[in-house]
Amino acid sequence: MDYSQFKLKFSIHLDTQQEAAVQAVEGPALLLAVPGSGKTTVLVTRLGYMRYVQGIRPESILTMTYTVAAARDMEHRFAACFGEDAAKQMCFRTINGICSRIIRYYEQVMGRSAFRLLEDGGQKSTLLGELFRNLTNDFATESTIKSIQTAITYVKNQMLRSEELSEIQVEGLNFPAFYQAYCKALRDRQLMDFDDQMVYALRILRQYPQILGAVRERYRYYCVDEAQDTSKIQHAIIRLLAGQNGNLFMVGDEDQSIYGFRAAYPQALTEFERVYPNAKVLYMEQNYRSTEQIVAAADRFIQRNRDRHPKHMRATQGTGPEIREISVYDRQKQYRYLCKMAEDCSMETAVLYRDNDSALPLIDLLDRAGIPYRCRQVDSLFFTNRVVRDITDIIRFAQAPGNGEYFLNIYYKLRAGISRALAQEAAARAGTAGETILEYIASSAAASFWTRKQCRSLQTHMNNMLKEPGDKAVYRIVHFMGYGSYLEERGGDLNKAEILEALGAEEPTPGRLLDRLEELREMVQTGTGRPDCPFALSTIHSSKGLEYDRVILMDVADGILPKSLPERGASSQERDAYEEERRLFYVAMTRARRELDIVTFRKTGLESTFSLEIFPPREREKMPAKSAAVENRLTREQISQLSADYIPGTRVRHRSFGAGMLVSRSGDIAIVAFGSGEVKKLALSTALRAGQIEPAGDIKNGMEGL
Repeated sequence: MDYSQFKLKFSIHLDTQQEAAVQAVEGPALLLAVPGSGKTTVLVTRLGYMRYVQGIRPESILTMTYTVAAARDMEHRFAACFGEDAAKQMCFRTINGICSRIIRYYEQVMGRSAFRLLEDGGQKSTLLGELFRNLTNDFATESTIKSIQTAITYVKNQMLRSEELSEIQVEGLNFPAFYQAYCKALRDRQLMDFDDQMVYALRILRQYPQILGAVRERYRYYCVDEAQDTSKIQHAIIRLLAGQNGNLFMVGDEDQSIYGFRAAYPQALTEFERVYPNAKVLYMEQNYRSTEQIVAAADRFIQRNRDRHPKHMRATQGTGPEIREISVYDRQKQYRYLCKMAEDCSMETAVLYRDNDSALPLIDLLDRAGIPYRCRQVDSLFFTNRVVRDITDIIRFAQAPGNGEYFLNIYYKLRAGISRALAQEAAARAGTAGETILEYIASSAAASFWTRKQCRSLQTHMNNMLKEPGDKAVYRIVHFMGYGSYLEERGGDLNKAEILEALGAEEPTPGRLLDRLEELREMVQTGTGRPDCPFALSTIHSSKGLEYDRVILMDVADGILPKSLPERGASSQERDAYEEERRLFYVAMTRARRELDIVTFRKTGLESTFSLEIFPPREREKMPAKSAAVENRLTREQISQLSADYIPGTRVRHRSFGAGMLVSRSGDIAIVAFGSGEVKKLALSTALRAGQIEPAGDIKNGMEGL
């Protein structure tokens, strides 16, 4: 059968770039496929071409992909095109699955027994919890266990050396010591985890040439899908199996690599020509999914990344609506806007966000209003997060001010200078005279004057918070009771507190907020929403590979999406992390077929670097050189120098609020009166860093120009 007959028989219709990829069979080749370019169709068609046109034995072709579900989907797609019998002769595997087979073959050839695989997730969590308890004398929360598991996977997949373990941070844990203890515990029990399968398989292939030779003899052709999500150790295994000049066909797109936390290694794509000197690099740049407006904006956006191949995405679907900026004041207004969208939703719509925490206040409002929705993969780790546990423990202690267990959990996080000995004494003895634990310490001769004063203040806060709405109570704990300072010193996640505050806005008391958290936790654990509803909620990661008629990106603000911004002099790791944030946003944009909305905020502190690139302000071209320089990421010293010019009486222009006058200033906080009649409190350093504010020399003296 020749190629023309093959296309006719199986009703295959491809563009020029797709046909070139299908016919690339011999030697190493990298196929870079932009979103919506028909990657899976090409990969499946190529497998059929190899079998029916090139006459290659199907048993000699190994197709590897990222997950078991992806491998099954690939097999089903092949069967749909070429038949069930043909699909059964093909080999579709995960890389972990191939490593498991290599270990089993090693046992047969060498007559040895490998370590037993630790398959039981509960057993592994128990082991991690025991080790955590031994090292910290504390109990690990569910979210801490998840963070530890992610860190261990990262270390093994990135092939980090012992001296590099200090780069890995897990809150409240000396991770290098923990990791060494975990590896020793596995060895002592003669166990290996799933990541160890790759570690041991790579070691076997390197140390036993006869085993490597046997695998190469079995498989002569290697296809790797989703190569941008493949880790460093997985690429090392693939390189050994295929050889430098072997028949390796790798499909991916470094612009869509968004799993850095799982040790995805997109550098394997950008370094492909160096590793395989005789390689072909092919492109698929036609997007068959989205309108011209979406494709053009997404392509311009991703071009700003540096570590990528020079490719451009082109639209085939014609024009559509312009991308819309939905400007709201703050996150709470955002949730209410999205609720209204859900209420009137008839078009297939996906609300996408960076992580599951963002969805909780929206799910809360949708549930209260009885508005239907469907939701993908909301985990409950938020509820066991240390920050959430701390704040809820403080509320519970306020409700039960004599409870020693709650007090011992939180006393050192409230910045009152209470020693451990005094805390234990107060927890054991308070209440005998009808006093609270804090009142006991406030009257104790063992406490310093300052500590006694702080404890009296904290008791007043505890009393007052029980009378106010849930959001005010959370704000009080974070900003007035010392907990926010404790978090900042330890690099904790204040975003968790902001989500709690948003949830508390719907509750009349902090006690009712505690009840609602339990209701929400049960709701997300049992599954949320209706599967047939057109209004969907999803993390961007979970939406990868999917598409929707309309996409709404929420929580688009610096510190959330993107999670961090590199300053001048940033390390290569910080720049890499920022490029992944850009890729995450790009993936989200390219999920949309016809409509794309981006929610942005007007509130100071919620500025968005990414949205400014998509919707550049008209007056940007008129900015004086000093303000334009902000776009180049000023240092703290430069921002401090600029802010010195902003004194009471200074006329200013704000990107969102227009012309105004700075009427007073205290440190970094400036009070500005605007021509609209609004008076705003602004953090100057934040506004300058984002290029939001500039001196306005063209405004008349005094307030005449307002």
